[in-house]
Amino acid sequence: IQIQLGANVKFDKDGVTVIAEIDGEVMLVNGKITVEPVKYLDAVNVKTGDIKFVGTVIIKGAVEEGYKVEATNIEVNGIVDKSYLEATGNIILSQGVFGKGEGYIKAGKSLWAKFINDTTVEVEENVIVSDSIVNSNVTAMKNIIVRGKKAQIIGGHLLATEEICAKKIGSPGGGTETTLEVGIDPRAKNRLLALQKKQTDLTKEYDNLELDIQTLEQQKKLRKKLPLEKEEKLTSLKNRNNEITTELENISNEIESIQLHLRELKAVGKVKVENIIYAGVKVYVRDVLDEVKMDVKGVTFYYDKSFSKRGAYEPPSAVIE
Repeated sequence: IQIQLGANVKFDKDGVTVIAEIDGEVMLVNGKITVEPVKYLDAVNVKTGDIKFVGTVIIKGAVEEGYKVEATNIEVNGIVDKSYLEATGNIILSQGVFGKGEGYIKAGKSLWAKFINDTTVEVEENVIVSDSIVNSNVTAMKNIIVRGKKAQIIGGHLLATEEICAKKIGSPGGGTETTLEVGIDPRAKNRLLALQKKQTDLTKEYDNLELDIQTLEQQKKLRKKLPLEKEEKLTSLKNRNNEITTELENISNEIESIQLHLRELKAVGKVKVENIIYAGVKVYVRDVLDEVKMDVKGVTFYYDKSFSKRGAYEPPSAVIE
């Protein structure tokens, strides 16, 4: 059979094995073996199921609730419902995402969207939103920039190493808790919080085990000997306590090294509000809290000599197309 080759493929040395020259989808185009770098879909739903593709996925319609899309780059022209999107590169959402508290978006580069609602977002570079970020947990290793007519952040927890910029932040009357953090390494900060929680839980478990061990030791003292079942339980409790001691020591060392890393961070970090930031918003600059007690207009929050300070509004430093 005469094998016809299309775009982005070549023969191996044996003359019969066909090798892809780029990442993409293998297709027969006009009878020729071809690798297309882009996969086009009308929507992601029950018909398509989850999508996993090495290359760019362009979705004309919506990503429906409960589905997963994993690719190099992802573009969605419709609404993204409560789903899971992960790209090693960029994600572009022409509309936005309604995560319903469980949606998750992860990008190895940046995310562009019209709006982000009730969603967890983690990106390695920037988050650029044209309308609003509402009740979402957003982590960016560079900047979070909300720009456009509304350009507002309402509720949720946003962390960025460099800057968070918007026209409006918070809500009148401070009904929704809004927390912003800049000038820190978000991943290290999240790891620190997870370790501190684990440390608390393990310490609690250790204390409870100590009480149980003491009770059994007391019984052993009085009776000279414990029943086999209780003796085994005592041994098991002591072994677990030894494990916890080692684990707590490791956690303590890691916490110390993360805290040192955070203190040495060179990123200054700024929060820039063009229009208004409402009372009740919590702004952390390099771990220093500045809680907004009264509405403030046109302001930049920055770090200076161990203090969080406020100055006149400055436009975003990053130039992002």
